[in-house]
Amino acid sequence: MRVTVITPPEPIVTFGEVEKHLADVPDEDKTYVEGLVAAATAWIDGPAGWLGRALGEQTLEAVGRIDCDPVQLPFGPVRGVDSITYTDAAGNQQTVDPASYQQDGDYLAAAAGFVWPAEPVRIRYSAGYPLSGDKSTAPAPIKVAIMMLVAQWYGTRAAVNIGKSVSEMPFAVDALLQPYRVYR
Repeated sequence: MRVTVITPPEPIVTFGEVEKHLADVPDEDKTYVEGLVAAATAWIDGPAGWLGRALGEQTLEAVGRIDCDPVQLPFGPVRGVDSITYTDAAGNQQTVDPASYQQDGDYLAAAAGFVWPAEPVRIRYSAGYPLSGDKSTAPAPIKVAIMMLVAQWYGTRAAVNIGKSVSEMPFAVDALLQPYRVYR
């Protein structure tokens, strides 16, 4: 299924957390550091991300045919299904009754007697780790990995480091993220 982001993810690392990690961020660098947090998060989060999962709360839309039951929604953790729609053979937009399927974690299963439409469906769903107050509940190793990337990029503001290759994920960051990576 092809997946697109409908509502961008909420940040999973706050500026305050990054500021503590970096120890000293001058006021004039706050916007720059926030940009680094966004870049580090984008590198690993969601459909385009290295991690293969949703991190911050976001709305995604998967489009394609359902050819198995149950079907796994990509880029979990899935928090809820907002709607399932399709265009029938007559060209009319149809909405699948929520009573026709059940969500179990990242999976959708047809209810007894229901058959998924033969046409491609649009499944709009919310995914990512929820907020608790103003903080993300994403696993701590993922949050630390983002802060480590930010620290590396903040300290090395060039694309290359003479004598060192930086084209790959830094080892410590990779080690923190690897248990959470989803391979497709």
